[in-house]
Amino acid sequence: MLSVNRFGLLDWIAGAREAVTAWAVQLAAELSAMPAAMVAAATPENAIAAGRIALLVVLMLVVRRLIRDRGGALIERLADWQQRAAPGLGPLRRLVVIALVIGLHGIKVALVAAVGYAAIVLGIATGPEASAVAGRFVLAFVIAESLRLVVNAFLEPRASAARLLPVADAAARRWEAQLSRLVQVAIYGLLWVTPTLASVAPALAGLAQAIITVIVLLGVLKVIRAARRPVQQWMLGRAAHHPGSFYGPVLGPLAGIWHGLAGAFVTAYAVLIVTGPASALIFVSQASGLSLLIILAAGFIGTSLASLRRVGRYLPQRLRARLPMLAGRIDAWVPRFVGVIHWLLVAALVGSLLDIWGVVEVGDWLGTPGGQTLIHSIVALLAIGILAVSGWLIAASWIEDRLNPDTGTGEPGAREKTLLALFRNAVAIAILVLAGMVALSEVGIDIGPLLAGAGVIGLAIGFGAQKLVQDIITGVFIQLEDAIHQDDFVTAAGISGTVERLSIRSLGLRDLSGVLHVVPFSSVDTVSNYTRDFGYHLGEYGMAYRESVGDAIDALHSAYARLQAMPEIGAEVTGPLEVDGVSALADSAVLIRVRIRTTAGMQYAVGRAYNRCVKEQFDAAGIEIPYPHRTVYFGAGEQ
Repeated sequence: MLSVNRFGLLDWIAGAREAVTAWAVQLAAELSAMPAAMVAAATPENAIAAGRIALLVVLMLVVRRLIRDRGGALIERLADWQQRAAPGLGPLRRLVVIALVIGLHGIKVALVAAVGYAAIVLGIATGPEASAVAGRFVLAFVIAESLRLVVNAFLEPRASAARLLPVADAAARRWEAQLSRLVQVAIYGLLWVTPTLASVAPALAGLAQAIITVIVLLGVLKVIRAARRPVQQWMLGRAAHHPGSFYGPVLGPLAGIWHGLAGAFVTAYAVLIVTGPASALIFVSQASGLSLLIILAAGFIGTSLASLRRVGRYLPQRLRARLPMLAGRIDAWVPRFVGVIHWLLVAALVGSLLDIWGVVEVGDWLGTPGGQTLIHSIVALLAIGILAVSGWLIAASWIEDRLNPDTGTGEPGAREKTLLALFRNAVAIAILVLAGMVALSEVGIDIGPLLAGAGVIGLAIGFGAQKLVQDIITGVFIQLEDAIHQDDFVTAAGISGTVERLSIRSLGLRDLSGVLHVVPFSSVDTVSNYTRDFGYHLGEYGMAYRESVGDAIDALHSAYARLQAMPEIGAEVTGPLEVDGVSALADSAVLIRVRIRTTAGMQYAVGRAYNRCVKEQFDAAGIEIPYPHRTVYFGAGEQ
C-alpha cells in the first residue's frame, strides 16, 4: 500500500472524492434554491434583456439562413473546372477548389459574425451581464462555424471536387450533418449555455457540461467507427499513389491506427473538459487547432508539390519538338527535389507539432545560432542543387539543340558531335565538382585542404598516366583538325577499317574481316582517310602487245559510258574518265592507267563495277587481256 501511495494515487483518489462530494452538496443546494431564484429573476428588466439576446440569436440565424445557399452556382462551376483539368493538374486544381470553397464559406461566417458584433455595438444587449452573454454567443458562433469549415473541407456535401475524402455524396452528406450537429451542440453548449448557467448555478453548470460532453463524445465515436474503413482506404490510396512523397511516410503508418488515435484523443479531450483546469483546456484547444491547421497546410503543400513531379509534360509543344529530351530530363530531376522537399516538410511538421505541444522547444532552438546555421545550410543546399541542375539542363539543352537535325542548321558532322559530347561531359563534371565544393563549404567543411589534396592527387595521376594524357591531347587535336568522322574508312597506326567508335582517347576500327581494333590516339602518327569529300578509282588495265592502244582506249571509254548508265552505281560517278595513257610496258602486257572521280567512299564500288564493264567491253571488241604464259624458243644458228 505504501508503494502505491508513493506515486500519489491514494491522495489523488481522496482529493477527487472530496471534490465530487463538495460538488454534489453544492448541486443539491442549488436545486433546492432554484424555485426561489427563478421567481426572483422573473423581472421585466431580465425579460427584456433575454428578449434582446433572443433577438440577436434570431437575427444571426436568419442572416446565416439567407446566405447559406449563396455561391452554390460558383461551387458547381469550380467543380466543373476541376473535372476538365489535365490528368497531371487534377490534384492541384482539386486543392485550389477546396481552398476557394472554404474561403467562400469563411466569408459567409465573417459576414454573420460582423452582423452580430454590429448589433452588440449598436446596443441590442444592455448591461454588462447581457453584453457578456451576447458576446459569448457570437464567439461560440464563430468557433462552431470555423469547425464546420474544417468538416466541410473533408466532407463538402455539395460537390465531390471540393472534398478531401473520396466518399460517396450520400455518405458525405450524412457524416457532415452528424458532425455539424455535434459541433454545434458542443460549442454552443460548452461556450455559451454552460458559462451563462455558471454565473447563477456553478454546480448545475458542471452537470450540464458533463452531460453535453458525454453526448458529443458518444456521437463523435460513432462517426469515427462508421468512417474507419473509408478513411483507411483513402490513406492507403494516397500513400500508394505518392510512395516517396509527403504522404508515404505519414499516411501509410496512420492508416491502420487513425481511428484508435482519434478515439483516444477525443476521449481524453472530453475528460479534460469535465475534470481538467481551464488553463489546460485552453492549451489543448489551442494546440489542437494549430496542429490541425499545420497538418492541413502541410498536406496542401505536399499535394501541390506532388503535382509537379511530371511538369515536363506541360512544356510548350514547340519547345518539346525542338528539345525532345528536355521533358525527360526535367521529369527525372524534379521528382528528386520534390522528394527532398517532402522529407523536409515531414521534418518541419513533426518539429512544429512537438513545439506546439511543448514536448521539445523547437522554435526556441531554431532561434539559436545552431538553429539559424541549420536553416541557412538547408536553404543553401537546396539553392545550390537547383542552380546546379538548372545549369546542367541549360547546357544539355543547348547541346541537344545543336545536335538536333530539325532545328534549321542541319545534322552536325561527326567532329561537332564528338566535341559537343566532350563538352557536355566536361560541363557535367565541372558543375558536379563546383556544386559539391560549394555545398561542402556551406555545411561548414573547410575545402582548402580538399583543393590542395586534389591538386597533389591530380599531379600524381598526371605523372602516372602520361600515356592517357597523350591519348587525350592527341585525340583533341585530331578532332579539332576534323581528320576522322564516324563511319569513315581510314588507315591509322597501320590498320585499315571503318570507324565504328570515336572517343576522345581512342577510335575503334572494324576491318574487312569484321575484327574490331581499338587504336589509342597516342599510337596514331598518320591518318589516311579514304572517305573525305570525294574519291578516285585508279586502275591499270593491260592488253596484249599485238593489240592497238587506240582500240583499247576506245573500249575503255565505252566501258565508262556503260558505267554511267548503270542505275545502281552511275550516280556515284562525279567526274569524267581520265586516261593517262600507257603507264608501263610490262613483261606480258601493255598497261593503260585511268582515273574516275567518285563520291566519298564509293571509289571501291565504282572500281569493281568499272572492272566488270572493261572486261565485258574488251571481250566484245576482241581485245586480249593478257595473262602470264611462257613461249618456248628453240633458237636459230648463225647464218
